[in-house]
Amino acid sequence: MKKMSKTFVGILIASVIAVGFSTSAFAENTTGITVNGTGSVLADPDTSVITASIETIENTAETAKSLNNSLCSDLRNSMVAAGISEDKIVTEYTYVSPERKYDEKTDEYKIIGYRAYTSISFSTNDVDNAGKYIDVAVKNGATGVNISFSLESSADFYAQALKQAIATAESSAKAIADACGKPLGNVVSVNETTSNHYTIENASAKTMNDLEAVAEEGAGTEIDYDKISVTAHVTVNYDFK
Repeated sequence: MKKMSKTFVGILIASVIAVGFSTSAFAENTTGITVNGTGSVLADPDTSVITASIETIENTAETAKSLNNSLCSDLRNSMVAAGISEDKIVTEYTYVSPERKYDEKTDEYKIIGYRAYTSISFSTNDVDNAGKYIDVAVKNGATGVNISFSLESSADFYAQALKQAIATAESSAKAIADACGKPLGNVVSVNETTSNHYTIENASAKTMNDLEAVAEEGAGTEIDYDKISVTAHVTVNYDFK
C-alpha cells in the first residue's frame, strides 16, 4: 500500500467494476470441453482525479452564483499554481436552487435564500502528491473533496492477465480430459470478456473541518491507496484428439 505525506486521513474505499463486452464470437455448437479461465495482475494507479465542490448560500440567486463563480476561479488558479494542467480541469456541473424553510404560522415553505453549487474535477498523473492537491483545494474554498485513483496505461498489465487466464483455462481442460480418459485436442474457440477495475477513495469520509485543520497546520493530508486489479476472463472450447 502506498503512503504519502505526514498526517493520516481516514478514507472510504469502494471498488467499482465496469464490465466490458465480448470481443470474439463464441461458437454456437461446441463439442469437447468448455472451460473458464481468469487472470489477474496488480498494478499501481497512474492517475488520480480530485473532485472539489464549492457551495455558497446568499439572499439572492445572482449573489450566490456570483460569489460561487469567484471562488471557483480562485480554486482553479490555485490548483494550476500547484501543478495541475489547465487542460485537466473540468467543470462537472453547476446549479442554483432556492433554499426553503417551513413556516408554521402560514403552513408554507418560504424561500429564505439561494444555494449555488459547482463541482470541478482536477486530473493528474502526480499520484504520490494527491494529498497535496486536496490541501490546496481545502485552503482555497472547497466545501467538499473526494479523490479517485485509476489506471490509464493498462494494456501491458491486461496482456499479462490474459495470458494467465488462458493458462488457467488450459490447466482446467487438461484435468477434465484426464479425468475422462481422453487426450485434449486443439482450441476450437475463445470468448474474451474484459473487466476494468479502479478504486475510489473518498476524502469526504473525514469531515471538512478535519481536512481544513490539517491543511492549515501544513502537516499535509495523507492518502492511502491500494494497487489496482486488472482482470481478464476467457471461455475456451477444446476438442478431443
